[in-house]
Amino acid sequence: MYTNAHLPDDSWRDVKMSRGYLWCSFTTAILLGIVMWVWVVVDLSATRQRDLDTAVQKGAIITQILEWHMLAITQKMDARLSEFVFRFQRDIAAGRNREGIQASLNRNQILYPEVRGFQVTDTQGTPIFADGSLAIPIDPDSADFFQKLRDDPEAGMVISQPLLSRVTDEWLILYGRRLEDAQGRFIGVAALAVRSRFFEASALSLQLARGETIALAGPGQKLVLHLPRLPEDMATPLGKTAFVTALAADALEGSFFQKDAWDGTKRLFYFQNTQDSGMPFIIMFGQEERQILLGWRQRLAIYVVLCSAVSLILALLIRSWYLTYRRVEHQAEYLSRQVEDKDREWRALLDSFPDPAWLVDLEGRYLAVNETFCTRLELKREEVIGYTVAQLFSEEEVRALAQGWQATLEKKRPTAQVVWFNLQGKGRVPVEIRRVPVFDEKGAVRALAGVARNLSADYETKSRQYLLAQLFENNHEGLLIINGEEKITVANRAFAEAIGYDQEEILGRYPGHFRAPRHDPAFIDEISRLLRTQGRWNGEIWLQHKNGREIPMECRILPLVDQMEQRCWIVFMSNLTERKLSESHIDALANVDTLTGLPNRGSFMHMLARRLESGGAVGAALTLDLNQLSRVNDAYGHLAGDYLLRRVGKRMRRLLRGQDVLGRLGDDQFGILLDEVDARSVEIVIRKILNMVARPIVVEGETVTCTASIGVCLIPADGQDAKTILRNADAAMHDARTLGPGNYRFFSPEMNTRLTDRLRRENDLRNAARRGELRLYYQPQVNITQNRIIGCEALLRWVHPEKGLVPPLNFIPLAEETGLILPIGKWVLEEACRQNKAWQEAGLPPITVAVNLSAIQFQDQELTNNVVRALERSGLEARWLELEITESVLMQEPEQVVRTLENLKALGVRLSIDDFGTGYSSLAYLKRFPIDKIKIDRSFIQDLGANNDDAVIVRMVLGMVRELRLQAIAEGVEDQEQLAFLMSCQCPEYQGYLCSKPLPSEEFRALLEQAQGHPPRH
Repeated sequence: MYTNAHLPDDSWRDVKMSRGYLWCSFTTAILLGIVMWVWVVVDLSATRQRDLDTAVQKGAIITQILEWHMLAITQKMDARLSEFVFRFQRDIAAGRNREGIQASLNRNQILYPEVRGFQVTDTQGTPIFADGSLAIPIDPDSADFFQKLRDDPEAGMVISQPLLSRVTDEWLILYGRRLEDAQGRFIGVAALAVRSRFFEASALSLQLARGETIALAGPGQKLVLHLPRLPEDMATPLGKTAFVTALAADALEGSFFQKDAWDGTKRLFYFQNTQDSGMPFIIMFGQEERQILLGWRQRLAIYVVLCSAVSLILALLIRSWYLTYRRVEHQAEYLSRQVEDKDREWRALLDSFPDPAWLVDLEGRYLAVNETFCTRLELKREEVIGYTVAQLFSEEEVRALAQGWQATLEKKRPTAQVVWFNLQGKGRVPVEIRRVPVFDEKGAVRALAGVARNLSADYETKSRQYLLAQLFENNHEGLLIINGEEKITVANRAFAEAIGYDQEEILGRYPGHFRAPRHDPAFIDEISRLLRTQGRWNGEIWLQHKNGREIPMECRILPLVDQMEQRCWIVFMSNLTERKLSESHIDALANVDTLTGLPNRGSFMHMLARRLESGGAVGAALTLDLNQLSRVNDAYGHLAGDYLLRRVGKRMRRLLRGQDVLGRLGDDQFGILLDEVDARSVEIVIRKILNMVARPIVVEGETVTCTASIGVCLIPADGQDAKTILRNADAAMHDARTLGPGNYRFFSPEMNTRLTDRLRRENDLRNAARRGELRLYYQPQVNITQNRIIGCEALLRWVHPEKGLVPPLNFIPLAEETGLILPIGKWVLEEACRQNKAWQEAGLPPITVAVNLSAIQFQDQELTNNVVRALERSGLEARWLELEITESVLMQEPEQVVRTLENLKALGVRLSIDDFGTGYSSLAYLKRFPIDKIKIDRSFIQDLGANNDDAVIVRMVLGMVRELRLQAIAEGVEDQEQLAFLMSCQCPEYQGYLCSKPLPSEEFRALLEQAQGHPPRH
């Protein structure tokens, strides 16, 4: 056996070191034990206080939520009662309209499911109306709420103590309003009955935890609701409790520990008095003390085990610490999950509010918001929670909010404030903000809860009232308001000016004071009698002006009810002096065309109908259209056109017989009714009319020759009534216009068919662009020497949903005739430019796109602007756009054409003449036009091999083009022989099926990509 002396030096040193470690470990353990005991005591005390604070805060939130729900129910009941009293208390006082009153009560079962019954009682509390489900007699001597409504005219809505229904054996709460007659005397009570069990819906949604209770006391501190339910004791006074003592001291809310009077369990109660919200209720929320301190008790047990383990062994203590830590960690996670579950429940409650609601701390940082709040701000919830008011609203709005916030903190009670917000970019909106302070256990405000309500509708109502007042005062009609004493209380400016008095002189007088002497007093008395019996009066009345003259007035008197529900009258006065003078003049002009003095369209139709009714049904109806009127208006002005119409009308009137009728149907159309004539006689008359119209007329010093188109409808063969006859004559006249000026046509049924078909095609074409039925096809233009595609012509196509591809000749003339070519042509310009730019952006070589302009487009003053907009919207450079104009357009008004072409040329676009050689070419004018290209018409290309004249014309045109230093392109090239001829004549470009037929945009793009500048030869 070895002693320490026998140990090597190294071993001895190890032993001493181990002893030092042991002493250090012991000392550390003692210190850790002391520290642990101190920490345990402090931690247990803080934990207990925190659990109690959390319970109080939860009670405050639960009672506040219940208060909001009850306030919503109370406001809903009050709105229903107010509406019923406003509509029916006069009928109840007069004993009338029982069916309407009963029907209004019966609708409650559908509109207000929370209402158990709706009744009307008389002054003794006896039900005189009920909705069929419940009728509760009320003892006026014992019912406090009935006495208050009976004795206090200003009581408003009053809520009763809980009442037991003997019919349904259930506790009810009555919401009542006072009923008065016209003199303000008490005649009964209108009351809504709500089951006390109905209030359970709001409480049950909170999903009470174990040991939690909710109680609701009504007027007189009588129990209305208790959850969990009690088998009895409903409507009994609460007795002496700590919070009843607090209520006596005017406390609105508070918390206390007390044994529950109903089950003997000790609970922490939080109560809320709702009298500031206009409701006589007390809300209580109780939490069992054992459940509140459950976590604390568990923590205490853990610490006892931990401290006991310290006295055993340090190693076990360390392990015990570790295990305790893990248990605490699990407990914290469990509590965290519980808090999250409660948070989700409270969030669901907040989201149930239709208006924005929130909770902020004293730094203005949002702690909770509902979904409506986020929706109004167009933000997500995580973009609001944790952010401050200053981060979400403008500086002006933050300043306004801060004022209301400070007022709530100073008053420590709910406040209301109106702030103007700019919500969702819709302009400034008035919003009412109601704030409620949230207190800690010491009574200090720790947070603010708020709800916002949009006041736009209220402001709009006030605005409408202001506008109505302005309308009343500034109305050109005289307006009066007469009260129940038949005295004038309001008179507008128009009435005062009409009778020569100041407005102040009129007020307070009887209307009969201003009657003219031609009316005796009995006349005014009769009006008063009729107003009392029939409720209104209309008629003419004569008033005496202040200067003595009499004024005829049209008078209308209607009943009104003012804000005090007093019946009064509104009187409308219109001065008839000028109207009576103008009626005769208007009647004379109603049937006459003011320009020609002839019967107008209505009068002509009336005379035709009258002649048919009288039996004069053999003859003919003609419609005549002057073809040159629009040109005369454009050349010399509308006064010259009016002169032309008058001269033609006078000539035709002299030509016709006395029994024939001539009228002007509108614009440049006349109607003629020939009596007792056959078809042969009608033709003779028509020729005379056409010859007469064709005679020259001197207008503005110039001789003008007119032509006309005439449609004929024979009577009765082609129609039995005036409307049909005139419509058929119009159809024949339209058909005659297609034959050219100076023609006439007799009606046939096929004309209506053609006209209907034309109208259908016009309607389809009008909607084609909107429905996306219009397409652009593109035909290549090829450089002959380089065999390369250098451009294309945009050709319009119509893909009809039923008829398929419609040929251009079947709709382009119709578009030009109806004027639809203008919007369609504008679309073609923009689409062609857009597509060409798209090809360039896709990497294809730049080419020129050619767009045809019709004569109507060329005459449009917006043509240049349309081209500019098409280029700007597409981003296409002007040099890649070519506009094609037919030479017939160039010859119409050369001076105007030159100006238009120069404006277009200044934009940088290219100009070409289409179908050259087919019109009325004038080389003298041609050299003046800023033209870039001549297109040789396909009619000269098709027969080049067989017709020597066409070859001569093509060579001549090409030679002229070279001399004028223009470009040329041949259209309609379909075979190699035609191409070879053009190459021999040094024609630079061609277009036709030899290269490709017109293709949709995608196929044309594929052609460009395939050719890469070298189109295939066929």
